[in-house]
Amino acid sequence: MRISFARPSEAPLAGTVAVGLGRRRQAGAAFAALDPDGRLRGTLKQVGFTGDVGEAELFLAPTPPLDCLIVLGLGGAKSPKPGRLRKIGGALLDAFDESGAVNALAALDLPPEFAAELAYGLRLKSYRPLRKYRTRLDPDDEDDRPPLLVTVTITTDDPERAEALFAARDAVAQGVFLARDLTDEPANVLGPDEFVAQARALERLGVEVTVLDEAQIAAAGLGLLAAVGQGSARPPRLVLLRWRGDARPPLVLVGKGITFDSGGITIKADDDEMELMKADMAGAAAVIGAIRAIAGRKARSHVVGVLALAENMPSGRAQRPGDVWTSAAGLTVEVIDTDAEGRLVLADALAYAARTLKPRAMVDIATLTGTVEEVLGDFYAGLYANDDTLAARLLKLGKAEAEPLWRLPITESCDEDIKSAIADLRNCSWGEVPDNDDAARFLWHFVPPDLPWAHIDMAGKEFADEDDPLCPESATGFGVRLFDALAGG
Repeated sequence: MRISFARPSEAPLAGTVAVGLGRRRQAGAAFAALDPDGRLRGTLKQVGFTGDVGEAELFLAPTPPLDCLIVLGLGGAKSPKPGRLRKIGGALLDAFDESGAVNALAALDLPPEFAAELAYGLRLKSYRPLRKYRTRLDPDDEDDRPPLLVTVTITTDDPERAEALFAARDAVAQGVFLARDLTDEPANVLGPDEFVAQARALERLGVEVTVLDEAQIAAAGLGLLAAVGQGSARPPRLVLLRWRGDARPPLVLVGKGITFDSGGITIKADDDEMELMKADMAGAAAVIGAIRAIAGRKARSHVVGVLALAENMPSGRAQRPGDVWTSAAGLTVEVIDTDAEGRLVLADALAYAARTLKPRAMVDIATLTGTVEEVLGDFYAGLYANDDTLAARLLKLGKAEAEPLWRLPITESCDEDIKSAIADLRNCSWGEVPDNDDAARFLWHFVPPDLPWAHIDMAGKEFADEDDPLCPESATGFGVRLFDALAGG
């Protein structure tokens, strides 16, 4: 779908046209031109249209040369925030899809900054989940029908400025789409090496890609990552994705990339929807998507993505409960539960990144614990941090990017839960404590105390429901927009 911008005088009101109406049915110029006698506004009043964000009413073949008129709610603010404009863009995409339009005009006469944000929301909502494995499509199923919309033109008084602003946002959308695609891929298609191939594809954008294979992982002392991956026929990988946008020490983003999580020897129960464990790499997907976004818009920021990739499988070579391994930080870890593998690969990746990359700040993201979803529902991802400034910035950006976080405490009392009788630490507790807290405290031990660090537990945020304003019912790509905003530049 192509999105373009035009001056109102260059965009005739014909075909499928969307116009805006604010709260209490306050009309814009294009609406007023189409409703000189107020009859349309009266009709909207009768059907209960208030102009709130997300509202849309379709009128088919109202009068030539219009084929379809869409009235879109713009809300009440004169200077709407970017998040509201993106939601309006998502609602506009849904309305255009419902109309069956091929070419459509959004005659909203917006300032260029507003037009670019609205176009960004439209683009994010335009994503379509993978259908490439379907050999038989049902023409009566709207999810199986290919999208009809080919072009959307948005009116603004400065099309060139809007185009330039949207280009950067569109690069971020492509990073979100990459993360969504990867999260939706079946695990037989996307293993560690296939993920590496996706990383190498970013070299064309100027990203420096370094890959550690199993021998290099062992030589670097990444004993926890090696242990998690040793049960699979598909060996683990550690991937570094570096975007050198400036000369500062890097911001480091670390993603858990378990391409399939069976639980290992501590195999998951049959009611755990194990087929969804193909998405246990959504943290790594967020990181690679963020690097794609940052590189795509040529950000003036130094950022390194670290992907800890492994497949957690049971076999005669798999790690066992009771095994003890030495981590990249030199700490020894007793494995109590092989299904608590995500914190193991993250611990090694964090320690290795802190030692070798000398970051200015470090943030990791993972679908780590089911308990964080029990605590926060699917409304927020959990945020833990050792630095109040970093935490405050992430909370603010998460709200602005519609990827909300809720801060939870890193508590010293959890050390008793992860205390081992034979090693420095154990990877989890047998108790009834919230395991998301224990997991965060476990990771805390692998980060230098003077390094600003945050941990995001995004369990429950990897898939969207049908009500998501910026995503269809698919993988979300959660974290990409947040990390892109954190990188700045």
